[in-house]
Amino acid sequence: RSNLMEEVNLNKKRMQDLEDNLLKRLTETQGSLVEDEDLITVLQVTKKTAQDVMEKLSTAAETEIKINSAREEYRPVATRGSILYFLIVSMSMVNSMYQTSLRQFLIQFDLSLARSEKSPIT
Repeated sequence: RSNLMEEVNLNKKRMQDLEDNLLKRLTETQGSLVEDEDLITVLQVTKKTAQDVMEKLSTAAETEIKINSAREEYRPVATRGSILYFLIVSMSMVNSMYQTSLRQFLIQFDLSLARSEKSPIT
């Protein structure tokens, strides 16, 4: 996910740089814009690069949706795990003999996963 966000930011910066370069060329051009072959070349390169960047941004948006969807599938497990953990930890307030270690908690957590209803997705 972080690589995806980094790539999106780089592509956005690239687009901004292209726009800035193009605007600079347009303001510095003297005479007819149609006759300036360097400007036409820059326009063509900018257009091609902009299309490539837009495709990459579109792909990145689709990938981010897939990542978020996959991440949401684990939310019920995380909720159950946190409830179980805090329930076990709070048992020590009832009596000190109920203090548990992380190892004991993990055993209980694995047991609860084994006993839980299986998801139709997996």
